[in-house]
Amino acid sequence: MMLVRLWVIGLMVLTGPVSGHGQLFESDSKQAGSGKMDIVIKEVERRERSSVLTVTITNVGSSVGASFFLLCSVRQLAQERGPYQFVAKVEDVPKRGQMLVGFLRSKEESPASVDHRFPANDPHLAIIDLDPFSQICDAAKKGAAK
Repeated sequence: MMLVRLWVIGLMVLTGPVSGHGQLFESDSKQAGSGKMDIVIKEVERRERSSVLTVTITNVGSSVGASFFLLCSVRQLAQERGPYQFVAKVEDVPKRGQMLVGFLRSKEESPASVDHRFPANDPHLAIIDLDPFSQICDAAKKGAAK
């Protein structure tokens, strides 16, 4: 039970509002009170259906907690942008230390149709269905609101 509670705390996501004024997404694990984890995710570029994120990891905490924090942050961004169920992601694009995330209408949609910077046949390109993580991410969000 304590491990689950730590995961929930580690998954808490704080984001800035995305508005017509162009405010970009940001998620900070420390602001959410996650304890040892210190991860900041910042949207540094926004296009119609893609975003470039930088992920700064000062202290990973647990690898599982960090992975879920990143995943839930991307899910939050996808909900704010669409909502979108599927995202494409590739790391070190457009440059090292950045992540290109595309918001797909379906699992079959080509990431290149969303943003031409998605490399063709890249083994590191991942298409992620965010729905299976909804319960974990929603529980973390409710925990952050308390």
